[in-house]
Amino acid sequence: MKKIILSLLVIGIVFSTERAEAQLSKVGTTAAEFLRIPVGARSSAMSAYAATVNDPSAMILNPAGLADLEQNELLVEVTDWYLDITHTYMGVAVPTKKGVAGVHVLALNYGEFEETTAEAQGLTGRTFDAYSITFGISYAQYLIPQFTIGGTAKVVYETIAKSSASTVAFDIGTMYDTPFYGVRFGVSVTNFGSKLQMQGNDLIISSDPDRSNEGNYEPDANLATDAFDLPLMLKVGLAWDAVESENVRATLSVDGNNPTNNVQSISIGGEVGLLNEQIQIRAGVPYIGQEDSIEKFNAGLGVKYQISDALKIGFNYTYHGYKYLGDVNKLSIQIYF
Repeated sequence: MKKIILSLLVIGIVFSTERAEAQLSKVGTTAAEFLRIPVGARSSAMSAYAATVNDPSAMILNPAGLADLEQNELLVEVTDWYLDITHTYMGVAVPTKKGVAGVHVLALNYGEFEETTAEAQGLTGRTFDAYSITFGISYAQYLIPQFTIGGTAKVVYETIAKSSASTVAFDIGTMYDTPFYGVRFGVSVTNFGSKLQMQGNDLIISSDPDRSNEGNYEPDANLATDAFDLPLMLKVGLAWDAVESENVRATLSVDGNNPTNNVQSISIGGEVGLLNEQIQIRAGVPYIGQEDSIEKFNAGLGVKYQISDALKIGFNYTYHGYKYLGDVNKLSIQIYF
C-alpha cells in the first residue's frame, strides 16, 4: 500500500512540475478568479502548502489537512485588497469520532459602483454592488496512520448588479507521511465543477426581429453569454521537517502547480517555529515559471498564546509583494477551543 501511494505521488509531482517549451498561458479563460487569491495567513506566507496546511483554511487549499486538527478551531481573516475590494474568509472545524468536519465562507466584495448608461450619457445617480462568494462543508480523516484524505463540497456564486452565476464545485486532497523522517507528500485538486454562466434582468433587452418593416412587436430578448470553467488547480507538494526539536522546528516545502488557466509552475517556501511553536516565521516565492505572475514573494509572522488549558489564540500576519498594484497586508486570528 505504501509503495503504491508513494509511486502515485512521485508520478504526480513529476507531471505537475514538468515544463513544456511552448505552453499557452490560458490566462483569462476561467471564471471565479477570486478562488485563486491566497487564503490563510500561514499557507499564503509559505506559498507552498499542499503538504503543510493544517488549519481551517485547508477546506479550500487541501481538505486532507483538516485531519490533523486535535481540537475545535476557528479561523477569521479579513484583507483589504485593492481600492475598495475586501477579501474575507471564515472557517470552523470540529473533530468528530472518526475524523474532522468543517464549514467555511469565502467572499470577495468589490464595493459599490456608480451606474452609467449610454442613454444617460453619464452617471444616473444609481449605484450597484458586485461580489463573489463560496460556502461549503468539508470532512477529512485518517485512512491509515500515515495517510489522510479529505473533501469539500461548495457552492460558488458571483453577482454584479442584477445578473449572477452559480455552480457547485468540489475539492479533494490527500497527505502522506513517508517512511523517510520528516518528509510528507500532499496532493490536492481544487475547484472541480461545472461552468459559470451569467444570467439576470440586466441581460434582457428589447428586440426587433424584422427591422425592414415598421410597427413590429418588439419582444424582450436575452443577450447570449458564454459559460466559463472554474479555475481548476492540481497541486502536488513535498514538505520536509529539516530541524525538529522541542524549541526549534524548520520546515521546507515545494509545490508543483498545474492550473487550467495558466502554465505549470513551482512554489517554494519555509517556516521556522520557535519556543515550542509559540512563534513562527514564514516566507515563500509563488508560481516560479509563470512569466505573467504579478506575485513577487510572501513573508509572515505567527504568534500563539495559551490562555487556559482549553483555550488558545493565534495571530498571523502575511505580507504579499506584488509588481504593479502595490503590496497587500493580511491579518488573521485563530481560536483553539
